[in-house]
Amino acid sequence: MKKVILTMAMALACATMVFSQESEIRTPDGYQGFIEEGNLFHFDGESSINLSTTHGFYFGGHTFAGIGIGAEFNNDCAIFPFYTSIKYVLNTTKSVSPFFSMRLGSYLGEDQGAYGDAAVGIRFATTKDFAVSVMVGATYYDPIEENQYWDSAKDQYITKDINFSGLSVRCGIEW
Repeated sequence: MKKVILTMAMALACATMVFSQESEIRTPDGYQGFIEEGNLFHFDGESSINLSTTHGFYFGGHTFAGIGIGAEFNNDCAIFPFYTSIKYVLNTTKSVSPFFSMRLGSYLGEDQGAYGDAAVGIRFATTKDFAVSVMVGATYYDPIEENQYWDSAKDQYITKDINFSGLSVRCGIEW
């Protein structure tokens, strides 16, 4: 976890240095695809690896809307969110630009439930149609109820909730 935090801090520090060397690169119009990979640090102390892809369109330079699917893996189980996504790029004429995004949807796997994600990050564009993004976010999953064992003294099943909700660090590319 220390390596991930150190990597994120270095990327954000480099972003401030790049601002002085910005060139004009506009955000694309029309279709755009994203692939993101990252780590989700659960509020209960566990962690998981996530991978997602989102496809949609930029409207008016600043706003992206699309749909996507992902996969979240930890030691206990795997779940697969599917969602709608909105992304807003704050500065559309520079190669380095902050953005924020929101995802809302559901997930399937060992259980099903609601999914939501809000993230802020920095977009590093190399050309009009290609960029690399670094972001941090907060992710919510409905807890997964998992039967663990039968307690004969209480005459009932004792259950354990698996909670994937937490804070995430992700890197991605867009084309």
